[in-house]
Amino acid sequence: MYLWEREMRPFRDELQNIQGVGRLALALKVMDWTLETMGPIETAEVREYLDECLRQGHEDLRAGREKITFPEDMLDRYEEVDEIAEEYGTSQMLSALLACGDAPEGLSGEVLYGVLAFCYEAILGREDIEVYSLEAELANARCGEVIAFQKGCVLAALGNP
Repeated sequence: MYLWEREMRPFRDELQNIQGVGRLALALKVMDWTLETMGPIETAEVREYLDECLRQGHEDLRAGREKITFPEDMLDRYEEVDEIAEEYGTSQMLSALLACGDAPEGLSGEVLYGVLAFCYEAILGREDIEVYSLEAELANARCGEVIAFQKGCVLAALGNP
């Protein structure tokens, strides 16, 4: 997280300048990409739940909502799924999705910043890094790829492609 914090902190306050629906669109784009980049998730129940949550998010986005509106049964299953989310990165993805729904006034810039951090952590956890440090993250190509993707998404959402 050292590298991500260093590279993404300058965008923290600017995320609030993205319109509400745009923040959800950005969060979904990054979460979709992150899940794809993570590779296969072996626990079928976890993968299916993540897919279901993302489908709900895209449905909410199409409806013009500024957050994910999880049906009660999905929220009820969250704890159960999180308990079996033992593969690296899966718990972080669950947290990112929950953050997108636990936003009474819509997804704020601050919550979006947390979602982006969870997505970076999800991939970081799947990389073969023995000791986390700025140097180790700098040496890992995937870490740079994640940050470059997220920066590009943020800049595009801010109107600066």
